[in-house]
Amino acid sequence: MRMRAVAGALAVLFAGCDDDIIAPADGTLEVSISGLPTGAAAAVTVTGPGSYSRDVTATTTIPDLALGTYTIAAADVTAGDSRWAPTPATQNRELTAANRTAVATVAYAVATARLAVTITGLPNGVNASVTVTGPGGYTNALTSSTAINLLAPGAYTITASDVVSGGTTYRPSPTTQTVQLPASTTQVAATVVYSVGTGSLTVNINGLGSGVSGAVMVTGPSGYNQQLTATQTLSPVPPGTYTITASTVAGNLVTNTPSPTTQAVTVTAGATATGTVTYAASPLVLAVQLVTEGLESPVYLTAPANDARLFIVEQRGRIRVFKNGSLLATPFLDITSIVQYGGEEGLLSVAFDPAYATNGRFFVYYNDKSGNIAVARYTATPTADVADANSRQSVISVAHPGQANHNGGLAMFGPDGMLYLGTGDGGGGGDPSNNAQNISSLLGKLLRLNVTTLPYTIPANNPFVGADGADEIWAIGLRNPWRYAFDPPTGTLYIADVGQGQYEEVSAVAAATAGVNYGWRIMEGMHCYNAATCNMSGLTQPVLEYDHSQGCSITGGFVYRGTAIPELTGHYLYSDYCTGFLRSFRLSSGQAADQRTWAIGGVGNVLSFGVDAAGELYMLTAIGRVHRIVKQ
Repeated sequence: MRMRAVAGALAVLFAGCDDDIIAPADGTLEVSISGLPTGAAAAVTVTGPGSYSRDVTATTTIPDLALGTYTIAAADVTAGDSRWAPTPATQNRELTAANRTAVATVAYAVATARLAVTITGLPNGVNASVTVTGPGGYTNALTSSTAINLLAPGAYTITASDVVSGGTTYRPSPTTQTVQLPASTTQVAATVVYSVGTGSLTVNINGLGSGVSGAVMVTGPSGYNQQLTATQTLSPVPPGTYTITASTVAGNLVTNTPSPTTQAVTVTAGATATGTVTYAASPLVLAVQLVTEGLESPVYLTAPANDARLFIVEQRGRIRVFKNGSLLATPFLDITSIVQYGGEEGLLSVAFDPAYATNGRFFVYYNDKSGNIAVARYTATPTADVADANSRQSVISVAHPGQANHNGGLAMFGPDGMLYLGTGDGGGGGDPSNNAQNISSLLGKLLRLNVTTLPYTIPANNPFVGADGADEIWAIGLRNPWRYAFDPPTGTLYIADVGQGQYEEVSAVAAATAGVNYGWRIMEGMHCYNAATCNMSGLTQPVLEYDHSQGCSITGGFVYRGTAIPELTGHYLYSDYCTGFLRSFRLSSGQAADQRTWAIGGVGNVLSFGVDAAGELYMLTAIGRVHRIVKQ
């Protein structure tokens, strides 16, 4: 009974005091934080009623808060090489009896930029001179490669200046550059490359004719070298002293000599220095140099490819070897026993197989004891000075009845690997049998055979294959083609055809052209010979002729392709048996240009020209001498 009375009294008491009771603290605030890298702590402070304060470093739910207004303040956070800024920096949240839960969101984002300036090219211990400027008056002087962090985003200018050390100027590139830095944790790269300060060098090359290249070498600091052929400005080049060396160069029949041959020019940074080379042209002068003598009627000289020896044909029937400055006593080949010798007859030439170095084969052109034209193949050990005289195999025999003259005389391999044979018309004045125009006769022709194997075979593109005419024929209308020559660089065939009574001639045609008619006996040189049948249609006229006031019998030579006389390159040389002159011309657009007669002195009757493996030319004379053509 007493307990029930107390409870009742308390109920009456509390019922009268409602306005003085304090509500319980039961609000909740959720602080959501995002955008920071893993491991980075936020910098957020929550303050509220009754001096409430709490630091928050990550997303947090705060319970049991008194109702009222709370301020959430967020500050920047630096982590690693970057800084993150919050949004918003300050915000308020209200906890009320009606809304006891609130959420505050703080989003962090990168607020700074990063710049990496790489500086190269300076020697160790030498400081760069680079300045970085940017937003808000930012400036930073750099002396070496540097990474700069915590920068305000924006445009930054990197300015580099020259550096002088030890008397050497180092120039930067670029001198100025601007980079845009976004707010990011990724570095933006800028590079400054120093190099020795540069200048320019102009080399003037004067005095050379059209199409002639100079030969000027420029050398300088740090191994610099440059070959020049014409006026040129060299830029950029490092400062220092440069040596300009000029060499003599060949022109067309002239020698171009430079002045000065050597000069020194100093280049300074930021400036252009000049050197000048002036060439003066002097005419080429040719001479002949005695190589050997004591030969018996030397009618031809040649050599296998890449062979330093000279092989000299003696008309009586021997091939001699000139080796290491001496004429060997023992002949390379002696076939006098099967050669008919005298007048225009004899052993007339030798042709080495293009593959002589491996197969040892060579071919001889001669008159046999019946006076017929004969070609035979022999073999030798390629390095031996004596051939195997018992290895003879007949290649072809061309009947030459009635007359002992006009035997032609040259066997030569063409650029196509075929064996060419130049036969005369059979002799007698005016080709009485008209052999040269008779396509069934092998006389007065240029023949073309495939001698890879014996018996020979006929190349399929010979002009009369499968038609009327002898299959061996390549060209017709020749009187006595004593000497002819191929010029592989231009693909040209030159034929010097001995004339009848008034004119000597040289023809030049594309070597690959089949079926050419050189005109004899219809034409002699560029003139009608047989007036009754002088139809020039279809005839190939010579590119050069001379009359018998200047000689009597042309001796054809070769196009010069050696290295000792570069001024003569591309010129065809020829002579005359009677007058012994030395003449040349250059084929240009089908014409004989730059015709020259060379003052070489009297050498006597010129029997033939020869060419060695290096492309140097020789003249062979009736008094048994061999002369090399040289530059005086």
